[in-house]
Amino acid sequence: MFKRSINKKPAGKARPVVDYSRIFQKGKLGIVAGLRWVPLTKGERSKLFNAARDESEHSYCITPDGTQIGFFSSNPGGHGKGRGALASLALLLGQNYSHGGEEIFAFHVDAERSCLVVLRDGQPVPGFDVIGRADMVAERINTFLQLSDGTAVRRLGAADLLGNVEEIDWDLVLDEVNAKVRLKKIPDVRRMLVALAASAVLFAAVFGGVTYKLARDKRIADEQARIASDPNIVYESKIDGDLAAVTGTGQASLQRMIGGLKQIPLQIKGWRLSKVDCTPSLCNASWRRSYGNFAEFVQALPPSAMGQPQYDVFKPEDLTSARLVTQHRLEHKAAGSTVPATTAPAPKLMRTSLPLRSAVSANFFSSLQDLSMVDVKVKVEPALLFAGQGDVNQLARPVVNAAWTIEGPLWTLEDIVLEDYVAVDTFSIELETDKAAASMEQTRYKLSGKYYAKGKDF
Repeated sequence: MFKRSINKKPAGKARPVVDYSRIFQKGKLGIVAGLRWVPLTKGERSKLFNAARDESEHSYCITPDGTQIGFFSSNPGGHGKGRGALASLALLLGQNYSHGGEEIFAFHVDAERSCLVVLRDGQPVPGFDVIGRADMVAERINTFLQLSDGTAVRRLGAADLLGNVEEIDWDLVLDEVNAKVRLKKIPDVRRMLVALAASAVLFAAVFGGVTYKLARDKRIADEQARIASDPNIVYESKIDGDLAAVTGTGQASLQRMIGGLKQIPLQIKGWRLSKVDCTPSLCNASWRRSYGNFAEFVQALPPSAMGQPQYDVFKPEDLTSARLVTQHRLEHKAAGSTVPATTAPAPKLMRTSLPLRSAVSANFFSSLQDLSMVDVKVKVEPALLFAGQGDVNQLARPVVNAAWTIEGPLWTLEDIVLEDYVAVDTFSIELETDKAAASMEQTRYKLSGKYYAKGKDF
């Protein structure tokens, strides 16, 4: 890294403290990441320079199109082309490596630091030029991908940060290092005012061109602000991903949970099954001891059991009334079979194939009403906007969901039919462990989940 040079200036003109955490060496070039990028408009440069100096920032660089300015604390080796001069990583990537569009560059600098630079059409995106811990960089990457079309983003750098990526060719990145990418010293405001006064005639000549450019930049900024405030754009950026993450949908998922439950015996070597809680991925079984010991229980576990029982759920001083919890997969291959177990995949939620909210009443709600006539309790919560907040009527293609529960005797399970737009979140059964065998009438289950529907016709 860079060495601190001896300060030969008078005590009152000491150099500012250098933030070395944002500087790294690549060959003979010192590169700066983590610049603070702000918009640059007409008449704002002096104000921005003054504010930067107040924040102990003493170096800057400007994007090639002049629309943004980046600030840094200081330059340890002076400014210009001399030893120790620094260059902006974001501008180097934009000048020598960018292909246009949205691009993410993320890599590890060393064991302590990782770096992220996001470009849009070759220009740095404010807030996404950072250097620091790997977890902070990963969080910032996820934030940007949620605000953009992730499939259209070019990704370069470290695979553990970005997944499938292109490797960075640093020879191309450093192919041309000119004044446009180097950091410069922030000029003194008073000297700048003198220079501006001397160049008044020249300024008048170019004023027309500058005015046109500023008007164009304002139109672009206004359009970006409109996009950022449009609830439909924000909603569309995440709805499909959130729908794809929903699991346990349809009758196939319910049958898979029931099948997983049937693989768990009521008794194992003196241990009685007291409760089973299933999710779309596995079942948790709770056991109470009547007699027997831990070793006999473990040796007699069914093939569906996963790993060892949890022994930390009983009181060590009362081993005679111990309780255990085991986890069970929802399917397994039959004993002696060499063919792996297979199950039909649960249907995925597709927004265009969801029913209208009003149509749910004629199907799912009607089936729940029929169940309520045979000692089954049903409950449905009011529908809410899914994958967002706000008024459904403000969105062009909203999706809503609502929580539901079904409680009833075990024999009524065969009467439950779930459409593909209905998801089961949990399935639980409590057994009476003080009896030799619980009757079907006395054993009750509880199902809970959500249904998904279109909030309006689209």
